[in-house]
Amino acid sequence: MRSTVGKACPGGFTLVEILITIVSFGILIVIAASDFRGINEKYKVEAETKQLYADMMDARGRAMQRDRMFFVQVNDNNYQTYEDSSPAPDGDMALQNTDMLVANVRVSHAISTGDIAVPLSFNFNRNGIASVTGFIRISSTTKPDYDCISIRPTRIKMGQYNATGNLCVEK
Repeated sequence: MRSTVGKACPGGFTLVEILITIVSFGILIVIAASDFRGINEKYKVEAETKQLYADMMDARGRAMQRDRMFFVQVNDNNYQTYEDSSPAPDGDMALQNTDMLVANVRVSHAISTGDIAVPLSFNFNRNGIASVTGFIRISSTTKPDYDCISIRPTRIKMGQYNATGNLCVEK
């Protein structure tokens, strides 16, 4: 039988090994946190773009369903949709202070446009046809999959902004 008195036990960790492990984990956590911030930013931009798209499609659908105009007003960081309800019963095809507010949404990112000036005001007529052609973009430093909405008289589609061509590439 061998005696182990006075000898170091094999299988333990040295202080240097423990410090290297802690530093490695720290670096991994910092990398993961920065990636999470970028992913979270992309998610927010995509969510705001999808909400704007849904509200515009809702206004277009309501215009056709209710046989009256719906108005959309877009500012730097918010947008509103209105139903042409004044004077009753069918409105006057002009946005009035007394028209019914359908949606009033504030976004955390700036809203910009390509070839339409902000603030932007346009409408969907009784047939659901938009009065403008262009795109609306939720501005961000990230590159999300969806960050713009292309508007044509008879079509609204989401897409990804292309800075080189200053256009919304529909998906």
